[in-house]
Amino acid sequence: MQRWMREIARVSKNPFTATTPRFLSTTATGDKGDAFLSASSRGSIAFLSGKWMPHEECRIPLEDPSFRYGYGAFDTLRTFGGKLFRPHAHIKRFQKTLRSVGLPQPYSDKEWSELLQECVDKNRQIREEKWGGDHWVSIRVSPGVGGVPTVVVEAQPIPWAARAPLYRDGVRVSIPSIRRTPPECLPPRAKLHQYMNQILGDMEVKGNDPQAWSVMLDTRGYVAEGKSYNFFIVTEDGVLKTARPQYVLEGVARSTVLECAQELGVEAQECDFDVYDVYNAAEAFVSATSLCVLPVCSVNGRKLSAGVPGPISKRLQAAYSNRAGIDLVDQYLQYL
Repeated sequence: MQRWMREIARVSKNPFTATTPRFLSTTATGDKGDAFLSASSRGSIAFLSGKWMPHEECRIPLEDPSFRYGYGAFDTLRTFGGKLFRPHAHIKRFQKTLRSVGLPQPYSDKEWSELLQECVDKNRQIREEKWGGDHWVSIRVSPGVGGVPTVVVEAQPIPWAARAPLYRDGVRVSIPSIRRTPPECLPPRAKLHQYMNQILGDMEVKGNDPQAWSVMLDTRGYVAEGKSYNFFIVTEDGVLKTARPQYVLEGVARSTVLECAQELGVEAQECDFDVYDVYNAAEAFVSATSLCVLPVCSVNGRKLSAGVPGPISKRLQAAYSNRAGIDLVDQYLQYL
């Protein structure tokens, strides 16, 4: 880590030898500056290319390829009770992403682990006083400018209150006409700064129902994933199904759900299934780092027969909570 930090410090004195640096700032003068910064993140501490600083002081060069072309990668973890959940699994996936698309790997697994923990430590006060005790932590890498990678480690609040009703009522899911990018074009297993495909699908869905969440099909017509979450169904026979990993991001929460299913003796399949199977499912839910197991109440306006949450979804929520050391559902419901 020290070698990279010394190099970053050296280059940062004059990062662009041929041109004057231009920066994308998280702040600006006047009211328009707030558009670049989530007010709820103000006051947190972030790591940017070798230095810890207030979130609102972070600046990325406009020449950065991640800003210009989406050539960057990230991973996002969350804490439970102030402790990072499965950091080694996230770091391992992140290193694989960087390697798969030719991005720099500036730090070892151990160094990433240290940076993540330092981010949690530095944001303890804001986490406890303003963020409800837990938060996201994201790590990001791009090629940077001048031969030095841009590296970010940042903490962000989880929107507890906005999501709380979904754990009581379930989320409405709709399937857009836009298909998920196939693996022969872009690897879905890599977590990249390239979300236009998912964003367009989500825009189509929310254009019809602002409260609905999108779940996309792949180009073969099988169910893939949502904007930033994996999708599961439970058949009438009690079989848990989710898309094959070649066609979706292998979420750490997804892996945790599959492990919980095995622990509970629930049959789980990573397989192809289509809209017909979804309409005939007893239960459905989405999984993601902060969502864990979030029940689905309907798909394209059709309600699921087993209720919200269904019995298997409820057992999976409890098993996930046991692994996390905190009741994940109650953590949201207290904000109702």
